[in-house]
Amino acid sequence: MARGSAPQLPMSFARPRKKKGGLVIDDYRELVERLRADAARVAEHFELPRFELDADRPDARDRYGVCFEDGRIRVRLIHVRTGRALRYSALIDTVVHELAHLRHMNHGPRWEALYEQMLAWCRKEEIYAPQPRRSTPAVVSVTPTAQPTQLGLFETCNVVPKDGGKTQ
Repeated sequence: MARGSAPQLPMSFARPRKKKGGLVIDDYRELVERLRADAARVAEHFELPRFELDADRPDARDRYGVCFEDGRIRVRLIHVRTGRALRYSALIDTVVHELAHLRHMNHGPRWEALYEQMLAWCRKEEIYAPQPRRSTPAVVSVTPTAQPTQLGLFETCNVVPKDGGKTQ
């Protein structure tokens, strides 16, 4: 563990926020167990080293997940602003992101290729099924009725000479 970092809290400390919704402890356990089972399938398929997956501290606000070199993976389960559980697809995306770090502890091209390959496999296995964003704007069809007008800044200038255009 890095010097100065707070210790990871066991699941029994992952309490919901009373004001903003949240999950009861049994819901946390069920969610974490499901994540662990899906992560184990991914890790087995991609022959990744051993790992330990658990919920991150309830006050983790600056990240979705973290992977330590010793194989510990912590994932934030709740949304920072609402206090509600994150969508399962977002959690799986985070878990796969952190699992890819078991092989490549960086965000280089090899890590990125592995991460994309893992997500594709998860889609095929129906582990990962991202939902469209909730606030997707409606598609607006615009049919132009008139040609756009030009500002005239770059048109050729028709300057009339002082002599009225008479040339000698």
